Amino acid sequence: MTNPPIFHYYPEHNRLTLEGVWDFRVPKATLKALKNILESNNNIQFIEFLPDTKIDLAFGIFFKQSLSKHTPQILAQKRIEEILAQCIITKTPPAPKSNLIYRFFETLGKEVEKFFTSFLDFVNFVGMSFYYLFMCLCRGEIRIAPLLYHINESGFKALPVSLLTAAIVGFAIALQGAIQLESMGAPMLSVETTAKLSLREMGPFILALIIAGRSASSFTAQIGVMQITEEIDAMKTMHFHPVSFLVIPRLFALILVMPLLVFLADACSLAGGMVAVYMQLGIDVNAYIERFYETIDWSHFWIGIVKAPFFGAAIALVGCFRGFCIKEDTQELGRVTTISVVNALFWIITIDAVFSFITSKLGI
Repeated sequence: MTNPPIFHYYPEHNRLTLEGVWDFRVPKATLKALKNILESNNNIQFIEFLPDTKIDLAFGIFFKQSLSKHTPQILAQKRIEEILAQCIITKTPPAPKSNLIYRFFETLGKEVEKFFTSFLDFVNFVGMSFYYLFMCLCRGEIRIAPLLYHINESGFKALPVSLLTAAIVGFAIALQGAIQLESMGAPMLSVETTAKLSLREMGPFILALIIAGRSASSFTAQIGVMQITEEIDAMKTMHFHPVSFLVIPRLFALILVMPLLVFLADACSLAGGMVAVYMQLGIDVNAYIERFYETIDWSHFWIGIVKAPFFGAAIALVGCFRGFCIKEDTQELGRVTTISVVNALFWIITIDAVFSFITSKLGI
């Protein structure tokens, strides 16, 4: 280096001078010594670049980073001032203190934002799904083969476990009710209570829970695998809309099949209650059926049937929506499938509570 970099510090004048060529070839020892002077001496008031001094952009960045909070006056030629003006150093704000309260509110805020974002996405998905369902019905474009396939897979194949569960729950509820009503001196009321619970709540609700655990997870896994393997991207490339081909058959299938499944679940739940009442109170089948016709109105049956399509729509929409949310790998597939079942159960409980509130206000 023909013109080596040299600096001089004059503490009596609070002045630092630099001369020579200061570029990327400056030895590390020289740069370290200059940096120590700049960082440790806050009383430097003037930094002068002598006339024969030359710098490059790399040294300009190093020079500005080395200056302390006290900014001295720079005395330099126009060319050096232009280079230093280009060296804009952004200071990173200090990280907030990592304490328990801060982490709690940070996590809470992120989870609230994530919840509302997911909820808005789900609302948009529901609106889009019902729009395409309406358009397919108006145009007569419902594909019969996928519809029948999903009716069989999501509905009829779940019948054994669904009906068995409905019968067991109806038996348990009727048995507990019969014991309490017998102790109160009104054993015949157990028939009315069991029948109303079975038709309005137990049959539809228990069935919906079973279908949600089975079909919502199935829909999420099927669509999620298609997301991972990029089959949905291929469908878009061929101008096939994923909602029309994947969501509508599943949604329409559950809307159609759920009322029939609820009817069968009601029958099994009533049968389970009949067995429990007979075992506890000795009320035979004829007396049970006679009391049933005397006290139970058709409105109780239709309330359970009307709930069924809403349950089916909620299960299908949640399962399909969560399937489209999967973007990464099989580990994400398992996690989102679990979330899908939980969300479906939540919406079933919410819909059931809304129906109970409405029917109580209407006196039905």
